[in-house]
Amino acid sequence: MIFSHMTATIRILPSGREFNIGPHESVLDGALRAGISIPYSCNSGACGECKARLVSGHLAPCSVPDYQFSAAEKAAGYFLTCHACTQEDLEIEVREAGRAEDMPLQQIETRVAKIEQPHPDVMVVHLRTPRSQSLRFLAGQHAMLEIPGLPPRNKSIASCPCNAMNLQFHIQRVPGDPFAEYCFSALKLNQAVKLTGPSGHFTFDDEANEEVIFLAYDTGFAPIKSLIEHAISLEYAPPIRLYWVASRAGDHYLDNLCRSWLDALDNFSYTSLLDEGAGNSPFSDTEIGQLLGAQRIVAEHPDLSRFRIYMTGPEHAVPETRALLLKHGLPAAHLHIDSFHRF
Repeated sequence: MIFSHMTATIRILPSGREFNIGPHESVLDGALRAGISIPYSCNSGACGECKARLVSGHLAPCSVPDYQFSAAEKAAGYFLTCHACTQEDLEIEVREAGRAEDMPLQQIETRVAKIEQPHPDVMVVHLRTPRSQSLRFLAGQHAMLEIPGLPPRNKSIASCPCNAMNLQFHIQRVPGDPFAEYCFSALKLNQAVKLTGPSGHFTFDDEANEEVIFLAYDTGFAPIKSLIEHAISLEYAPPIRLYWVASRAGDHYLDNLCRSWLDALDNFSYTSLLDEGAGNSPFSDTEIGQLLGAQRIVAEHPDLSRFRIYMTGPEHAVPETRALLLKHGLPAAHLHIDSFHRF
């Protein structure tokens, strides 16, 4: 009973990063929950991909894994993070994945676990991976989705890597797009969807300490959501600001989620903007649509030298937005952009 409310602190070498785990939580689950990406694959103790070396402290096996260590590995203190628990502080040595290049390409047969439609023209599709093969990815990355009979579609992952078995994708209804039309008319629960990924370099710098601005256009909010949830899991201390530009009234389809962040987080602010020049057409080509978000940002923060900005949006919005932000002192290396086509 005493231990049921205790947590242990795990320190990772060589980075020195720390996270806490509960008494019945595996080291791997605790790391992922804290936004720390360490190697794993099967999450069932069979593959050995999640091996780490114990430097100090004592482990309590959660269960007995199938993977067999060599005598040399046992002598060196190696263990599987997916099958190790503890009630005391530990130091472990393990390789962390901090760059997109560190992520292996994976192919997974997922199933549709949930379908939501928060807006008439936006569908949120939840895919569940097998427990034996959850997806390793960094916040902000993409995955290729394949449904038999349809051309594959590269989509941003809208969920946090801290829950890699449950993946979220935002689908915009666009006339003439066969993938979107199928999702809105025929996609069913438990349907198989082949996933290949991850890909993309639009990822969060975990070591940064600048104030962060996120700028999203329409369903470009999907990867921004992943980045924000990752920053929350990291307990990122500097201020975080979200500006979301929508083409039409009501298109901030997860506005309530953003406002819940606003209520729960002391360091978070949220501004929803409407491109009134867009009329009824999403992905506006109007000049106001291209610059609305950036204009609001520089009006409120005329000196951007201390910021880091992550922007997602249609390609036509990028050049002038980039120019305006850099003109106001944003270091070019601190501007991260993920642009998209209509489909």
